[in-house]
Amino acid sequence: MATEALFGWDLTFKTVEKDIKQKSDVIIAFIHWNLTKRGFRSIGIGDERTLSGDEERSELLPTGWNDKENYTLRYVYEDKLYILHGLNSDGNLIVNLMRSEDLAVSNIALKVEESVKDMSGPIDKVIPGYKDLMFNVRRDLIDTITARSTSSAQTQTIGNNTNNPRPPIEDPLRIPPRPAPGIVPENPNLWGSVPPGARFDPFGPPGVGPLPGRRPPPPDADHLPPPGFNDNMFM
Repeated sequence: MATEALFGWDLTFKTVEKDIKQKSDVIIAFIHWNLTKRGFRSIGIGDERTLSGDEERSELLPTGWNDKENYTLRYVYEDKLYILHGLNSDGNLIVNLMRSEDLAVSNIALKVEESVKDMSGPIDKVIPGYKDLMFNVRRDLIDTITARSTSSAQTQTIGNNTNNPRPPIEDPLRIPPRPAPGIVPENPNLWGSVPPGARFDPFGPPGVGPLPGRRPPPPDADHLPPPGFNDNMFM
């Protein structure tokens, strides 16, 4: 039964076993053990939402932790105050973990009789489904709230980047724009109508010389003959 995942549970339970009064006490002790494994430290009972800085931090449950039907325990994690509330209601134990700094809350609800079968003995007798319970406590109660501050910081960083947008990246596959007005042929169907591989001189408005880099068109029959042309060649 003793595995690395359960390291420390036997010692934790032995320190409180004599104080167990009801099955929900076992669940709170189990949750407390998971919190301390994660780095939380107990600083007493109550719902005071401020830290004085001189609180004594402990891995043990504080005196009077289960004196009442419901539970209110205070913890410190990474110098932030967390308050654990446990409420018994119609056979269920509803547990909330609240971070005092920003009132962020995580929660988990358990059926007491289904979760705890005995109030003493080894864990597989006391909590037969301890593996599932351990997973749910860590995921839904602990990890959810401890990771939330990091997510908020990432969201803020992403939001700040929108103030300095990057210039658009040129897409080499983007379809080029159509020619500007004035060089578009009268028949729009000619655009892209040249067969692949054929040489194509862009259309241009009348009276405008050839585009740079293009071969000038040959003179047609109405052009004046060049200087020195022999007019008597047919005589």
